[in-house]
Amino acid sequence: MPEDQTIHLYCLCWNDARMLPHFFRHYDRLVDRYFVFDNGSTDQSIPMLQGHGKVELSHFEVTGDSFVAEESHLADTVWQGSEADWVIVTDIDEHLYHPDSLGYLRRCKDRNITAIRSIGYEMVSGYFPAGPERLFESVTTGRRSAGHDRLCIFDPRALTATNFGPGRHVARPEGRVVWPDYPEILLLHYKNLGVDYLIARSAELKLGLRPRDIAQGWGFHYSWSAEQITAAWRKAKDASGPVPGLGALKHIEPAKYFEEEYVIGCSGLMDEAWYLSENPDVRAAGSAPLPHFCIHGWKEGRNPNFYFDPTWYRANYPDHQSGARNPLYDYIVRGEKADAWPSPRFNTGWYRAQHGLTYEESPLRHYLQRRKSGLVSPLPEFDVTAYYQRHPYLLADAWDPFESHFRRAVQKQPAQPPPAVTR
Repeated sequence: MPEDQTIHLYCLCWNDARMLPHFFRHYDRLVDRYFVFDNGSTDQSIPMLQGHGKVELSHFEVTGDSFVAEESHLADTVWQGSEADWVIVTDIDEHLYHPDSLGYLRRCKDRNITAIRSIGYEMVSGYFPAGPERLFESVTTGRRSAGHDRLCIFDPRALTATNFGPGRHVARPEGRVVWPDYPEILLLHYKNLGVDYLIARSAELKLGLRPRDIAQGWGFHYSWSAEQITAAWRKAKDASGPVPGLGALKHIEPAKYFEEEYVIGCSGLMDEAWYLSENPDVRAAGSAPLPHFCIHGWKEGRNPNFYFDPTWYRANYPDHQSGARNPLYDYIVRGEKADAWPSPRFNTGWYRAQHGLTYEESPLRHYLQRRKSGLVSPLPEFDVTAYYQRHPYLLADAWDPFESHFRRAVQKQPAQPPPAVTR
């Protein structure tokens, strides 16, 4: 371990003897010291922890009515007072990956970054690996998991509080909090390692739930039947694919791991308030709009704003598609520059010409930023001035006039053929 960086890792353990060899194999090259809190393991976990030269082992006892709440409190407090350069707060089945972890952390330190968020993946395999390889080498397929996009590494001398929520899925750090522009660290969650392991591990974890956990629905999936767990595993397996940076996609650089979500988030085309309004199930689940759309929404036919229709775009511009890539990403980086329409509701080339926009500017972003001003129209045949004169309250209430017109017409707008793309 380089002398210019000290890294401490904090985690809980409970009957993790099967996972511990993989855990140490993964982190030993990165971590100077492990602080492990055991919750009364009855397998070989404790002897394994005691036999590891870097581990400081403590006992963790749940005295209240919630394991999850006390785990969150532990995660908020165990690192305080640490003199390490970086601390990692994680679970034993969560492996943080970057091809140059130490170099990346050194570069973050040089840029005064103090808090690092991960890019989460649920990793899936048909069996529990038994070989000597590190898991990121042997299990390289998974599906994106926004629930594992979380604060994972931070400078304990810069942060004063982490404020983790249940399961550490969210955090509200305080102090001198400086994030990177985009994440480069993968969080690989290794729980779906074969149906047999998943069923057995769920049965074990179910025993740790307390009354408040059950009442709040925390860890509810641990109570599923073997049939339900098997069905969930199959669904995860069917949805899995190569993970950027691993296996067949090992050539992808870390800066590209989060590229789609980063580009879409910066584009101005993700109308988060509209997305939550149109998708009450997403709002009720507490899901963040951007990752939900990028991971699930476009595949389910959900729109990121009123004017971009992923299903229509893919059907009308097949030449603009790159495999299974998010169609909004393709529209941003390629389609819009060729004056492709996002849907029949917006004429890209006409709008660009009307407002004198260059091909480095986004007509749809320009329109979305001004659509409630009464000065712009998405289509040449829509007279926004006349519409506001007939419905003046729309301007007063800052409504989108064309969306109002479209909904009033009960979607009877004549179908528009997509323009021929010449650029």
